[in-house]
Amino acid sequence: MTKQTELKSLIADWDERDKIILAILCDLDEGVTTADVISEQIRWLYNSRTRHSIKRNFKRVIRQDTSKDMPCPTYEALLAGAAKKLGIHKHCTSVDDYERYIPQAVIVAALAKMNPPQRDRFFTEEFNATPMWDAAGIKSREIGGLRTAASVLALANASGYAVYAGATTALGFATHAVGITLPYAAYTGLSATIAQLIGPPGWLVLATYGFFKVTGTDWNKLMPVLLTIIATKHRHEILTHHHQQHSNGS
Repeated sequence: MTKQTELKSLIADWDERDKIILAILCDLDEGVTTADVISEQIRWLYNSRTRHSIKRNFKRVIRQDTSKDMPCPTYEALLAGAAKKLGIHKHCTSVDDYERYIPQAVIVAALAKMNPPQRDRFFTEEFNATPMWDAAGIKSREIGGLRTAASVLALANASGYAVYAGATTALGFATHAVGITLPYAAYTGLSATIAQLIGPPGWLVLATYGFFKVTGTDWNKLMPVLLTIIATKHRHEILTHHHQQHSNGS
């Protein structure tokens, strides 16, 4: 992956609700939702290992002076880091691979950790899937209406919306595991649904995912952040595509 995308430019045009969701996941105040502040916080989380070693060498860490040692990761660097953490890096050759394989790996890890009744609900319990598609501007009887989480993933695949559905499902597992409930449920696709299907939060500790190391990059926080970026990026791409289709059709 030679192309590098600045996180700041990626999230700059998102609407306020999307930025609030990202800010919450970054441990920021909901009132602080500029692309600058969010990307600075991601830089801080991403470079936690460097931060620890600097702390050992100096009594005080001054944020401004550390930007050379601790650059803000690009979107591609975040994808590569997450894939390494999940043990799938060698199978990924393009951004598209990362965006498909990372959510799938998280979903499988979560399903493996659930107890049988929880896992069964993922496959059998129906919910209304229409709001998540409405948020992406998709009006389709084929994929909306009452669905199971598993069938939404399969139908999204067939309709070309696999990454959006996969990333929001994975986000549901990752946020629920740490007991975070996000606002604007429709914006987060399957995330809120996953929480209802699984039951009380704290059903697994993210450490069991193997994401979490105290001195490494803080994937405990960054995995939900990255899944949100993947999902929102794709929701915007779907919206833009639909908008262009309507413009051309008129």
